[in-house]
Amino acid sequence: MRRKTLLKKLDKMLDEAIAGAFEVQSYDESKLSKIEAKTARFLELSQLKREQIDGERERVRSLISDISHQTKTPLANISLYTGLLSEQDLSDSQKKFTAQISASADKLEFLIGSLVKVSRLESGIIKIEALPGNVFDLVNNAVSECESLATDKKISLTFPENQPPITALFDPKWCGEALFNIIENAVKYTPEGGSVSVSVTEYEMFARIDVSDTGRGIREEDLPKIFTRFWRAAESADSQGVGIGLYLARQIVTACGGYIKVSSDFGKGTVFSVFLTKV
Repeated sequence: MRRKTLLKKLDKMLDEAIAGAFEVQSYDESKLSKIEAKTARFLELSQLKREQIDGERERVRSLISDISHQTKTPLANISLYTGLLSEQDLSDSQKKFTAQISASADKLEFLIGSLVKVSRLESGIIKIEALPGNVFDLVNNAVSECESLATDKKISLTFPENQPPITALFDPKWCGEALFNIIENAVKYTPEGGSVSVSVTEYEMFARIDVSDTGRGIREEDLPKIFTRFWRAAESADSQGVGIGLYLARQIVTACGGYIKVSSDFGKGTVFSVFLTKV
């Protein structure tokens, strides 16, 4: 009877903790078991830790929002004045410096925008709603957005057309952005003259989207790090980017009930696979 009573109490504590409704009570260790008292203490500390994390996230979100607001006007002015400068009769060195200023302003604006998206996604301000949709339409739109970048780099970007529809769960806007980030990365890190191919495979429970490239590849020891915020490989120092696109992509796909896998052969290429739950 003691064991049954103890297990019931522990089960109730855990249910309350999972539901976020656990309340600390006054426990008398002389009357209750040490296990029950320790469990209560553990749940109390876990709840306090969760509240601290939530508070820190809110402070970070507020800080990023303030930074975004305060930098919007200065960045707009920098872009405006560099645009006006570029229209003047400048020397070659002056044109070079003006282009560098403009590129730096664009990179800073992109970074701040990405930080705002991450902050809003993590704090729940952005609501991702997975609805039934045609996977081929999702992929086709993302590929179309990357075509100009691929053309500029003389990279072959292919995706088979006129395929039968596959219905899966995803948020059209945000999953489209996640897929765009993955394809854009493939194009960005594939040398001129290379190729990027996108394909869709239907399984019993999932629709699989593969993005394959003939780029530089990823070292095996770096594979666990690629979805980390702001992480970039040493070989990527000469490429544009802030190391946040893949992090965003995984967060979005996970929120839609899917997942992402990656395999790579360093020096030969990489394959990113996005799995979306079929309806």
